[in-house]
Order: sequence, then structure tokens, then C-alpha cells
Amino acid sequence: MPVKSPHGILDIPEVPLSDFFLSRIKEYGDETAMIDNTVEGKQLTFRQLYKQIQSCGRFIQKQGIHKGDVVGLIVPNCLEYVIAMMGVISCGAVISPCNPSYKEGEMQHIFKITEPKILIVSDKTIDVVKKVVEQSKSIRKIIVIGKSDEFETWDEGIAANEKEQEALVLNFEISAKDDLAILPYSSGTTGMPKCVMHTHYSMVATLLSCWYNNDYKKGETFYNERPMFHAGGYLFVLMSLQGGLRVVMDREFDVERTLAAIQNYQVNHFIMVPPIMLEMSQTDLNKKYDTSSWKTSLTGGASIPTSIMKAVSERFNINMFPGYGMTEFTPMSINDNVQAFADSDGSICSNVEMMIVDSNTGMELKSGEDGEILVKGPQMTKGYYRNREATEQTINKNGFLHTGDIGHIQNNMVYVVGRLKEVIKYKTFQVEHPIFWSD
Repeated sequence: MPVKSPHGILDIPEVPLSDFFLSRIKEYGDETAMIDNTVEGKQLTFRQLYKQIQSCGRFIQKQGIHKGDVVGLIVPNCLEYVIAMMGVISCGAVISPCNPSYKEGEMQHIFKITEPKILIVSDKTIDVVKKVVEQSKSIRKIIVIGKSDEFETWDEGIAANEKEQEALVLNFEISAKDDLAILPYSSGTTGMPKCVMHTHYSMVATLLSCWYNNDYKKGETFYNERPMFHAGGYLFVLMSLQGGLRVVMDREFDVERTLAAIQNYQVNHFIMVPPIMLEMSQTDLNKKYDTSSWKTSLTGGASIPTSIMKAVSERFNINMFPGYGMTEFTPMSINDNVQAFADSDGSICSNVEMMIVDSNTGMELKSGEDGEILVKGPQMTKGYYRNREATEQTINKNGFLHTGDIGHIQNNMVYVVGRLKEVIKYKTFQVEHPIFWSD
């Protein structure tokens, strides 16, 4: 029998993601919502964030974008990222975040799948995007965040639209469990990057589950340098904002820059992937900065020796929480007692069912036996966009998702010990073994 979470069941409202998010942030008024650590003095209150999301949604609707249309987002971390994501979703369209460092061939691959009608891009990526657009029949407009003499800019279109008196995005019907909100990219269990389908319902479930399983509180500060096109970036930024935390946004990790931000903004929470944790475990810069505000760090993305986790925890006097999740399903488990279960990825999160099966026979295994990890729950993907074969290979007839991870459950704790496929992890990003790439 599948193992259920010891943490019970969370009630997940069947509402559009934008309604859920906007109703939360509206409560926080003139408190600071976001700070850009790359641009001095650039920040937004929750009230400003709310208004700019509405402005973005109105502007996108005026471009002839309708429910179900796809809008691509190809920019590095910035405050506009959240506005663009939620603005597009607020008008019923689907946002597809894309790695801005993708080369021409990679962009062509993903645009063939999603067929976006509008691209929101950075002025730093526009040259590559232009080459791809020349070969795309679906893309009819480019909006540039930054400077451009050739295309309409964010300030000319979306930011200027904020001054209009029109209050709301035009009404439309959303089926929270059926209609898509976001299409991030993942390799899944095999092959080239695929578009993961997340509905409004699965996204609301994910945000609520992440919030419930992390000890964050309104008024605290979350520091994010994780790429926003990555689930570990956009999920925790949106989760923090809906809970009333202020978010300090950065574009890349640098030990001294990060420690300075923790000191300057009194940061309380910060996600660390293994390469960052390794640097943090070895730096002496902790003596130079006051990091006493820092309370917790969730870690994941790849395996990390417990000795390094303990070294960081002791050096900075913080609580480390290993977690387990993937683009298709987050969170699955979190270890909120790392001292007692240092080698475990924690107990199964709320609303999640998990089972371990023999990867060859599909037969369920006993407690403590290693096999493929299968999961089921409301935060699970609907499948892969326009890829029925990959969806059927990943989600079985009983609605369980094949994670491609090998592990076991013992004493209600989850242990992930390896992968079914050959995959190289570079700074938590997956690099497929060549035998899995198609021409």
C-alpha cells in the first residue's frame, strides 16, 4: 500500500492561481515586497506589485492574447519576472519560463513545442531570440525588458499602462484543475527537455504545501539567487510573497555579495544548492559580516555529504533542511529534524502518497528496500505539453508519477540513493548523457 504523509491533508481551494496570489499580497499593502540587489534603490511594495501585475495582465489582453495562449519569458532574475509571470497568468494565458542562456538550437526546440504568441525578453538575450523568431510562425510580438530601438519595451507598454484608470483584467472562466498556468522545462525521466504542465490547482497546491512545510513567517526576509526559470526559483519566491515575506532578488551567487545582502537586509531564509553550500562551508568571510538574522536554509537539487551540511549549520548557526522535489512535483518530502535524520530527505509532505516499486516488474517493495520512487498528490504535474507518449511513460494508470529516482522508505522517512537514468548534475542543472539526446 502507498505510504501517506504523517502530516495530514491540506485543503486546497479550486481557484485561479492569480486570484489566490493577488488576494494574498493585497493584504500586505505598503510593506516592502521585493528588493533588487542588482539595481540600487529598486524595490516594490506589495501595493505596487499588485497594481503592476494587474497592469501587465491588461496590457497582455490588449495584444489579443486569450485564455490558453502561451507567452514565453526569457529574462534573468529581476523584479519584473514576478510581474510578468502573474500578469500573464491573470489574463488566462500560460507562462513558459525559459533559460535566458539557451542557445539558438535549444530555443528552437522549446518554441516548436509551446508555440508562444508573445515573448518577454531581456535586452541581453534579444540577439539570440531574433534569430529564433525568424523561423517561428507563432510569435507575433516581442516585449523587451531594458532598452530597444527595434521592439516595444516593458516601460513603453506594461509600465505605462499602469497609469490607466481601467481597474481589472477582463473576466474569463478558469477551471482550476484543467486549465494550465505554467509550462516550465524538465528532462523528466528521459530525453530532451519537455514542457511540464502545471494547472492553476497544482500550482496553488504547491505553494500552500511549500508554505506549510517551511517555518516562514510574515514580515521575514527571503533571499533568492536561484534562477527564476527554475522551479526552485519561482516557487519559493511566489511562496514567500504570498506569505507576506519580502524577497531580495539577485541574479547569481557570490559568497561575499550574498553575505553582504544577508547583513544589509537582515535576511532570514535562503535556499542553498550543493555547490553554494560547499563554498559556504569553506569561507572565512563569515567573520566579516553579521549574519545573525539568518535562520534557515533549505537544500536540494543534488546529493550533499552530511558533513558539509553540518559544517555550514555550525559556521552560521542556522537550521539546515534537506528537501526532495522536482519540477513535476514539489514538495515530496522535507527533513525538519536534520540532527536526528541526517541521511534522510525527510518525512512525506502533506497530501502526498508515495510508494517504492521494482523498476523492472512494477511490483511494490517492502519497507527499507530500494526501488523507484512513485508519488501522487495535488501538486503533481498534469503531464508533458503536447507529448502524450512521455506523459503515459511518466504517470501510470493509477495516477502515480514515476520520479526516476531510486530510494526507500523506512520508519516513515524517505531516503533517495540514486537515479534510474544516467544523468550528470552540473550546479543542480541536468546534463543528459549523450545516449539520451536525439538529433
